[in-house]
Amino acid sequence: MKHPTIAVLGSLNLDFTLQVPRIPRAGETLTSVGSYVQFGGKGGNQAIAAARAGGKVFMIGCLGKEDHGRSYLEHLRAEGIDTCGVLSAEETTGSAWILVDERGENLIVVTPGANRLLGESQVEANAEQIRASDALLVQLESPIEAVRRASQIAREAGVQVILNPSPCPQGVRKLGLFADVWIVNEHEAEQVSGLPFGLLVENRAAVLKELQASVLVVTRGSASTIVLNSDGRVFEAIPPKITPVDTVGAGDSFSGMLAVCLSRGMSFGDAVDRANTAGALATLKFGAQASIPCAAEVDDWIRGR
Repeated sequence: MKHPTIAVLGSLNLDFTLQVPRIPRAGETLTSVGSYVQFGGKGGNQAIAAARAGGKVFMIGCLGKEDHGRSYLEHLRAEGIDTCGVLSAEETTGSAWILVDERGENLIVVTPGANRLLGESQVEANAEQIRASDALLVQLESPIEAVRRASQIAREAGVQVILNPSPCPQGVRKLGLFADVWIVNEHEAEQVSGLPFGLLVENRAAVLKELQASVLVVTRGSASTIVLNSDGRVFEAIPPKITPVDTVGAGDSFSGMLAVCLSRGMSFGDAVDRANTAGALATLKFGAQASIPCAAEVDDWIRGR
């Protein structure tokens, strides 16, 4: 089976997670029932998801030079990820502060740290690796200028660009972002299209043209994933029925798996089915990266359903 090369440009964070009985209201103090620290960041999560899905991953990002940053670099290498594109900076490694309640729902606040130093010059220094890849996978926890330039390099080289515009900023439609495949949740779909979800489906051709995209993939948690194609086709893929314990990292597992499957030449139906399964399995364990399934786990689930 082909092991496609996936270039991932994105954030690398330390995740500080607190388990709470429920998400607190404004001004309320709760006592945590558990806590842990793990490696995270949407870029790192998606890179590891792509690697565990069977991709050869080249990571572009920034880490601090302190112990956390050095440990994260070794962690990526242990996952088989090429870290030649990861800059060690004087800034402290980025961090995320996460609350997870008893239903697996979460609340996240991110401190960018070294991630904010990822710029166009670093992208240019790794342009050949981007051009040599089967796909470029990007998110929006990194500076927009770096994301935009990497996407431009990839598109000019005929490399598929896959964008997960998360976290989705206000005015995202004015940022000049483009990709062949956009992966969004239902709320993000409304932000990037400027339309309520029902109208988005009806006006998909115009929306995809504005986004300069071939496909818009809309994930909806336990509800069916909707895939809108520029040729007018629409289809749904139903994810596995599970009881989540922690939804952190589910979307990143989906994105990493989808990038690898599409780069292998799978049909969109099969690729989304595997990505749905990877995302669902990621909710069965705590933590963003510890929960990301490998290809064999996804195979076993699909064969056993």
